[in-house]
Amino acid sequence: MQVLFHHFEKTSGRDLLVYICRLVEKGYKQGSKPIYIHFDSENEAKEFDSLLWTFRQESFVPHTILGNPEQEKTPVIIGWDTNQIETAEALINVSQEIPRASKSTSKIHEIVGNDENKKNKAREKWKAYKANGSIIKAYKAD
Repeated sequence: MQVLFHHFEKTSGRDLLVYICRLVEKGYKQGSKPIYIHFDSENEAKEFDSLLWTFRQESFVPHTILGNPEQEKTPVIIGWDTNQIETAEALINVSQEIPRASKSTSKIHEIVGNDENKKNKAREKWKAYKANGSIIKAYKAD
């Protein structure tokens, strides 16, 4: 499994979510199916769902919230702590915990905001992935 940590200078907000939208769009265009984006809460997932429809006028990324009857046909699925997918080809983790889908995913993108709590959680996740034999890389995101 390959794990890529994306470290941000900013703590959160729209810039971070737009970066994730671009990451999802890139994976979708490369044919990754399904791509699962995991958040801590339903509110965060719904906020991202709305943004993914509108972040760029010329962009179209078909997606849905986990639980939608059409999700089997949808290449991008959004979920949260109590509403998780079990398997995905690619996983973008915005949450503080490692989701269940990480066990069956070949590529994981860990999104790390710039505050000490998120950095500490990222260090814990790094150790857990390393202990499982994952190939880990870190990127500075802007």
